[in-house]
Amino acid sequence: MRELFELRGREPELLFSPYCWRVRLALAHKGLDFVGRPLRFTDKAELAFSGQQLVPVLRDGETVVHDSLAILRYLDERYPERPLIGDELAASRLLLIERFAQFSLPLALLRLLVLRIHASLDPVDQAYFRQSREQRFGMSLEEFADAGAGREQFEQALKPLEALLARQPWLDGAAPGGADFLIGGFFFWAWCLGEQPWAEDSAVGVWFRRLLAGYEAHKGPVYRAVRP
Repeated sequence: MRELFELRGREPELLFSPYCWRVRLALAHKGLDFVGRPLRFTDKAELAFSGQQLVPVLRDGETVVHDSLAILRYLDERYPERPLIGDELAASRLLLIERFAQFSLPLALLRLLVLRIHASLDPVDQAYFRQSREQRFGMSLEEFADAGAGREQFEQALKPLEALLARQPWLDGAAPGGADFLIGGFFFWAWCLGEQPWAEDSAVGVWFRRLLAGYEAHKGPVYRAVRP
């Protein structure tokens, strides 16, 4: 049995970690069934078997893998049908895409999402999230949150994606692959929390809808937080 340990909000159906979504999308792409094990931020003890404290963690029988990129590599090795990454050259390119994405997308989206994340958590998780993130930011959540700046930064980050997706249906070419899922995880992060800072009729918007439809065809409707 495959189990995916992932991050949840107050409701166990609210799954919003971009890194966990990468793995969910990859599993659906390969047609692999799994059982979700949603955990709160403070459920660290539940991950002791993995030797660390971060999600996502995939437990596939006796095999335990953590970190989204490592899990994608494992899935290709264990289940080579419908590859996610490809050969060594493709793996190097995917790592480059991952590094570029980390410098542009998370911070922009976090400025949009940080207060929504906090509001979506149980009280004990809210306290943990506030303390840990304010220590990281060096300021309060309210001071860090800046929807206008976040949207502007996100729009700039979208430009190369929009240009590429105007020419081809997927970031990985004619069919979806690892690049789509690595980047797509950030879009699921925003969408599940009730935000969509991209135009529905843009090339990026059409691409996201295809990603969402492909996932829902395998696992059913995605739970989305109600926007206040």
